[in-house]
Amino acid sequence: MATFFTEFITWETDSEPGSDITLFVRHSGAFFRICYVAGLLAESTALLEQHRESYTILSNDNPDGFVEEVERLRKPFEDFMAQLVPNPPMDTAGYLHSYLYPPYFILEAKGTASGDLQPHFREALSRQKFDPPGEYTDGASKLQIHLRPLLDMKFDTCSSRQVKVQTYTDHLVPSQVCVNGAVYFFKPWPSRQAFSYHQLDVCAKMLADTEPARISCVHSLVIDNDDDVLQHYSIDPNDDEEICVGTRLVGLLLTYIENKGTLSALAPWSDCTNEDRSRWARQVRQSVEHLHRAGIVWGDAKPENVLIDIQGDTWLIDFGGSYTQGWVDKENQETVEGDLQGLQRIENWLVKCSQRPVDRRT
Repeated sequence: MATFFTEFITWETDSEPGSDITLFVRHSGAFFRICYVAGLLAESTALLEQHRESYTILSNDNPDGFVEEVERLRKPFEDFMAQLVPNPPMDTAGYLHSYLYPPYFILEAKGTASGDLQPHFREALSRQKFDPPGEYTDGASKLQIHLRPLLDMKFDTCSSRQVKVQTYTDHLVPSQVCVNGAVYFFKPWPSRQAFSYHQLDVCAKMLADTEPARISCVHSLVIDNDDDVLQHYSIDPNDDEEICVGTRLVGLLLTYIENKGTLSALAPWSDCTNEDRSRWARQVRQSVEHLHRAGIVWGDAKPENVLIDIQGDTWLIDFGGSYTQGWVDKENQETVEGDLQGLQRIENWLVKCSQRPVDRRT
């Protein structure tokens, strides 16, 4: 697992080359915002020119060199970030609360006349500037109406302090978690956007459906209280901005599927048999038919949304709606017709995999 992981990077697309570049990085339980600002590099002609070159590489549609450039921009800050993390660092196998609400530091790149780049600490975020994950479940949120159908269901709830993280992805995101001895998959709830009504409808129908099926279902909601969440962030006495408080939905606990990988990752290889592919096609069709009998639409039918468990059986995942071009046509998204179209294309793709397998993996 990576020690440093750059979650995303932004730049000012409407500005001339040489405008601001910002990296968002996780390391040892802390979150860092690294700011490259042209004005702070102006002391060095060489650094300013390199900054312009970085902007050109990142804003170019050609992905060649993108990853390498992101790593180059992060590298000068790695030792500095290691000095700023909590001492001792947060337990990377700790609770979900530590992942969702890490210490948050803002760093800047400054240039010197000698051409050196110096990492600089600007500030640690205060309560007024911290943007907690998830979405308010009460009147504080303009989007709260989208949550009401989900919150009215009879799901169990827990706080992130009760959710023990057992494994992380390579991107340092919690995946396998445990609550009271039960194992789940954690799916974050998105911030600042209304989650799909399609997902809410699916949650309700899955809850009422008692027929066994290999489908990733919602088991519990992770809801936190801001008074507890924000206790780690100091109040800036010079900032008059109102502090919102309330409860926030920060994630879902879904069926955990111990798996070998997705259908898209496994089916093309020559060490997968044609019998496997035929069985997977049959199982996916049976699962889709089961969904439709229960009044549920899968919504984004494609091989990437089929997991193969360790017994070699298929599970359908990702019921957030939408569609993927090439598998479901836009006009059929989130419909039974779209599911059937995607299902037929998955079956056709599996037949092609059987006819033209690639070389065996090493």
